[in-house]
Amino acid sequence: MSAGLPDAYWDMVLLRLFPNRTLEELDAISWPRLMRALQVREIERIEDRMPDFFAGKWQPTAAEWGRIRWHDTLYDALERVEVRVDRLNEDIE
Repeated sequence: MSAGLPDAYWDMVLLRLFPNRTLEELDAISWPRLMRALQVREIERIEDRMPDFFAGKWQPTAAEWGRIRWHDTLYDALERVEVRVDRLNEDIE
């Protein structure tokens, strides 16, 4: 949580994210795990809209373009790792 925002703000965020849950149920939430999940949700949201971009139905904002470039960087890095692993597996065989 952020020291700059009151606890009531974070309580409201949790209640929006998890409707029908009580604050008592949410007290034990793992914040790092939640933040990772929210980051993945944002990646999926942006990536799900890309077909609309190519169809001329959606124009990303500057912030969204930044995220798209970041996603592309991550994907390229993952692809390079997968190629290295494939080469290592070929060497082992």
